Amino acid sequence: MDNPQSSFFDDQPIFILDHQTLEIVDINRAAVEFYGYSRDEFLAMSVYDLGEKYKRTELIDGLPDNKKSVDKIWVQHKKNGEKVYVQYTYHTFYHKNKPAKIAIAHDVSRLVEENKERRIEYPKFVTHESNFPLARIEWGADRRIKNWSEKAEELFGWREDEVVGWEDFLEKLIPADELEEARQNLANAIEEHKTHYSVEGKSLTKEGETIICEWYNSLVFDENDDLHSVHSLVTDITERKESQQLFRKLSEKSLVGVFLIQGGRFKYVNPRFAEIFGYDQQEIVDKFKPQELVHPDDQGLILANIEDRLSGNPEAEEEYEIKGITKGGRVIDASLYGSKTMYQGKPAIVGTLVDITKDKEIFRKYRSSVETFQNLFDSISDAVYIQDGDGRFLEVNSGAVDMYGYDQSFFIGKKPKALAAPGKVKLDEMQRRIKGAMNGEAQSFEWWGKRKNGEVFPQEVVISSGNYFGDEVVITIARDISERYDAEEQLRKNEEMFRQLFQNSPIPITLLDKRQEIRQVNEAFSDTFGYQTEEIEGLDLDQLIVPEEEKEEAHSISNAIFDGKTTFNSGKRLAKDGSYVDVLIYGVPVIVHGKTVAIFGTYVDITERKQAEEKVKKSLKEKEVLLAEIHHRVKNNLAVITGLLELQALNTSSDEAKDVLEISQMRVNSIALIHEKLYQNENLSEICLEQYLQELTDVILASMKPQESDIEVNLTIDPVELTINQAIPCGLILNEIITNSFKHAYPEKDEGTINIDVDRRDEDIYLSIVDDGIGIPQEIDLENPQSLGIKLIRTLSKQLNAEAEFSNANPGTKFALHFTLEK
Repeated sequence: MDNPQSSFFDDQPIFILDHQTLEIVDINRAAVEFYGYSRDEFLAMSVYDLGEKYKRTELIDGLPDNKKSVDKIWVQHKKNGEKVYVQYTYHTFYHKNKPAKIAIAHDVSRLVEENKERRIEYPKFVTHESNFPLARIEWGADRRIKNWSEKAEELFGWREDEVVGWEDFLEKLIPADELEEARQNLANAIEEHKTHYSVEGKSLTKEGETIICEWYNSLVFDENDDLHSVHSLVTDITERKESQQLFRKLSEKSLVGVFLIQGGRFKYVNPRFAEIFGYDQQEIVDKFKPQELVHPDDQGLILANIEDRLSGNPEAEEEYEIKGITKGGRVIDASLYGSKTMYQGKPAIVGTLVDITKDKEIFRKYRSSVETFQNLFDSISDAVYIQDGDGRFLEVNSGAVDMYGYDQSFFIGKKPKALAAPGKVKLDEMQRRIKGAMNGEAQSFEWWGKRKNGEVFPQEVVISSGNYFGDEVVITIARDISERYDAEEQLRKNEEMFRQLFQNSPIPITLLDKRQEIRQVNEAFSDTFGYQTEEIEGLDLDQLIVPEEEKEEAHSISNAIFDGKTTFNSGKRLAKDGSYVDVLIYGVPVIVHGKTVAIFGTYVDITERKQAEEKVKKSLKEKEVLLAEIHHRVKNNLAVITGLLELQALNTSSDEAKDVLEISQMRVNSIALIHEKLYQNENLSEICLEQYLQELTDVILASMKPQESDIEVNLTIDPVELTINQAIPCGLILNEIITNSFKHAYPEKDEGTINIDVDRRDEDIYLSIVDDGIGIPQEIDLENPQSLGIKLIRTLSKQLNAEAEFSNANPGTKFALHFTLEK
């Protein structure tokens, strides 16, 4: 939904002015568009520079005195020379800890020109009154009126020219029986240096009519803390008093929220009621039914109770509890009181609601704390004493025993004198503090104690009132601060070291106060971002150097730091010259007495590192391409070796030599296939075992003469990635086993089945090759290999740090291999 207030402030020219000189401190976009000056041009001007000073234009002529109204109109000129008539509404406020005025400029040129032409009874100019409905009065320090708004004239009847400069005009505005109280209220506010206060009371109009008004008074003090002026905003609440009587009975019983229900909907809720449920008042009134703010379990209860109230059921409970649902979905506990009344001639329910969520939680925690009191009491490392009004110890914890070295029984019944260091403390002062704590005034101070061994030591002591098994007592907590005293001298030395570290650190550092405004930056910060402390002190750091797209994140990080958390993140920040700086950002809270009072922000310029990272990424990509090319060339070289072995086999007449060459060729092929998979894979250091085995068996099958046998190979393989260190020996082993199965397992038949299974269990690989051939000869032994193939399998298994075993599968042969994946 659009915000009409936001639209108004976007469309109306608005100035922030120095309170006395009316020099322009800031302007909005609408002022730039209306007058034609740039923001920098405005900041070098005052409102006087826009035209003729305080020229008054009479909009209404010839009216009776009791109707005549004079509006203050400024005759001004835009940058292009165009003449305009402008009326200002303004209010005093503090801007950067100094009195200032916010002024809204209303273009009344059309009204002035029309008035010149018509000269008829013209209605009072009230364009701004819809935006500023209160009467506004400005008093000088001498109690004389300096400014009297149109709304003030409308409310009280006097014109501005009648009251400006009138000495002690309060005697005319305030009835005699309330005049002294009004003067005293102002005197008290000045003495206490209040910036604002509000009162409610009777006021008199020019015609002598008594009305009831609320006064909202803002006090402005000059640089010497003397009163400069008083700004009063006044509203007539006479009619409202009648409606307040509706809530008199309720107000006597209400603790928090106030509501009025009529026609099944809320017709009124007070701000506290809305706050309890997380809404604004206007979000509830006339929009919500009572049951819509109640937990589903209690909706029937509240509807029945409303019905009982309206019907006058005498047995209905006046006060009961329900569970409510807030705007954010949180469940709360609430106590309700309601009664029937008449509102605008119709029956209604007026009532109060008290949020008792915290009360219930406190009660639960209290009950739990009672059950665990003794364990908690003794678990506290500080000394804890429970004392009566005279200071006698009723109970002490183990922390006190450890601190002083006495048995627990020593303390009971004694007074603090027994633990005091002679000559270091005033016992009558201790007794005074105990009495103060008994009266509800918490005490915090330092004290000197004496241990059983005679050692004197300082303590930090806190005394507060409490209740111990129904008796009023004081609870004293003492902490040994000997180390703190020893550290203070070192701390003073460290302060100077820290100051030099801050200024001379090569890392940019800024110190922010609790408002997140800059207090100091070091030289490295100035070198990196181009700002000196004196030119940015007091500015919001996030608004100064954080790019727009990162401001939301930066704001949440600042909030986290003020919650006491150290943060780290990276991002971009803006230098004074508009350039971006890549930085690592560390936010460190400065915590004093448990509260974050400041923030250190450190910035590590990583612009060069970012550039170096890009170079490294580019170099790494080049190396990956090179590595792929190496694998490709190794594969090609191995292919050449395979070809040479094949040529050699073709040119030999020895069958035994041909077998040896063919076996060697298959072994080289198994290695070449690994390098082929590596350069084809995005990951140049690992290959997929499933794909490799599939292609390896295809190569072996293709190398066998189809007429010799019809062997079927079945693969069941879990996903496994092998490094080249494991892939080569594993591939050679598989080549040996599968080739042997083809050649030797089926001497008497032309068909068979070889099953290859790879089972992965975490990082362990279990590989088995089972054929259904004639079985393994008894003389085959991995520990005592007779053939080159078995020796090769044994050697490769050791390279894998694997366990290998041949066994009979009945029928056939089983080879099992177990090894662990490299990390």
